[in-house]
Amino acid sequence: MEATSALTHAASKGENRWFITYSGGKDSTTVIILALELAKKGVVQPQQIDIVYADTMLEIPPLRENAIDFLRYVVQFSKDHSLPVHCHVVQPNVDESFWFCLLGKGYPPPHQRFRWCTRRLKIQPARRLIDSTTKTSGTCVITGVRFNESKNRDHQLRLACRRGGECGQGLWYFYSRGLGMSYLAPIVDWTECDVWDYLIFSAEGWPVEKLYRLYHSGENLRFGCWMCTVVRQDRTMQKLTQRPELRRLAPLLEFRNWVLNVTSLSTNPDSRILKNGCPRGLTLRVRKKIFNRLMKLQDEVEMDLVSREEKAAIMNEWSEHLLLPSHSCLC
Repeated sequence: MEATSALTHAASKGENRWFITYSGGKDSTTVIILALELAKKGVVQPQQIDIVYADTMLEIPPLRENAIDFLRYVVQFSKDHSLPVHCHVVQPNVDESFWFCLLGKGYPPPHQRFRWCTRRLKIQPARRLIDSTTKTSGTCVITGVRFNESKNRDHQLRLACRRGGECGQGLWYFYSRGLGMSYLAPIVDWTECDVWDYLIFSAEGWPVEKLYRLYHSGENLRFGCWMCTVVRQDRTMQKLTQRPELRRLAPLLEFRNWVLNVTSLSTNPDSRILKNGCPRGLTLRVRKKIFNRLMKLQDEVEMDLVSREEKAAIMNEWSEHLLLPSHSCLC
């Protein structure tokens, strides 16, 4: 199997400290199962495997629950087979969290021209964990990225290939001298059908049934944050909330749509993009309006959507007048 060759390729280069980034989705789940099954059989013998789950605190609830349950299974699996596996759940710092940036700092909801969320909520928390550990020359970050997921991702992969990555024949491998670590995508050439075939027919004993039911319903759904405003219409949440067992999540979708409306140019002119591409912030009035409705939403869905630390940070930002004036640029 090409993915097996990719992982053994990394091991042959002396890459024996593995960090596997986990999103809770099908691709990263596949990579974890592949790596741990190879380690169980002794095909690869990494000194340590760290699985890093970046909890944005905005994940679609049933997918987040499934991700946490999967990590619990990984912990038990690793104990049963004496594998050097450690699972980590990382979250953004309070001053980088979604609600603090939106309501405290006044950032406009993320969109294609100002997508400020991914780096703060996912990339930086995972990077902090990796950087805080003692790295050796054999440190390798393993991901579940694949070609044909999106045009942007394809572009980034091809760019890395031109800069010295090895790609083709099921292998994408890149070494960063600046960071002192390698990056490996063992399933980069897999199709979506390849991923599901592996999970359903080859990952025997692994708890993937719920993931399959959530994901693969013939609706071509893509999962992420329930507050995602990068897409114009959240078809995933629309379809999920039509299911009887998930109708309780409908208020989350309604709130997300309402936020888009209340922060639009017609209701919040300061959120417009300037000529130089730099966004202006939301007014304090709009932020307070969103905050108050968010508090009501928590009670309605009986979920903790905002942490106490985030609330305190937002209030402190307001009370100390550290807000950018409405005419200021956020860049």
